[in-house]
Amino acid sequence: MLIKRYLIPSDYSPAKTWQLVEWCMRLGANEFTIDFLSSRPSGAGDRWEQFEEVVAPLSLGESMRERMSGRTADDLSRPTERWVLNETSIDALKDALQEGLFQYDASQDGSFEDPILYRDGELILGVLSHEAFAVLRLTASEAEELEIAGFPSHESLPRIG
Repeated sequence: MLIKRYLIPSDYSPAKTWQLVEWCMRLGANEFTIDFLSSRPSGAGDRWEQFEEVVAPLSLGESMRERMSGRTADDLSRPTERWVLNETSIDALKDALQEGLFQYDASQDGSFEDPILYRDGELILGVLSHEAFAVLRLTASEAEELEIAGFPSHESLPRIG
């Protein structure tokens, strides 16, 4: 049985988010996806093209995967473009998300958001950028390791207000 642990950006520096990604990779996270949104596709192409140039050789193609958001509940699992999670792709993610994994910058020139890490096809770490939280799905022993490793987490989403 997996345990959900919730993460919030105020608990993490940008550098700490990348340490968390490395930690997830050590637990077996082996693929990822990320969305790129723009209200002006003509002006945003360069940002996506630079990212895609690095990760294209790591493409795993599309496969049904759980997502953090969707138009309907049925849309939470849908065909998803995936890439291998390794040092090269993490560097590409760091370039795309310079303020860390929780970065949310709704720029007209395009923004990367909702990065998700998968372990053997199952979501292990999913960020919902515009809602400013992430969820980790871990075994009980991994949840203990998370705390020992110094990664703050919560059993439920903290109330804001």
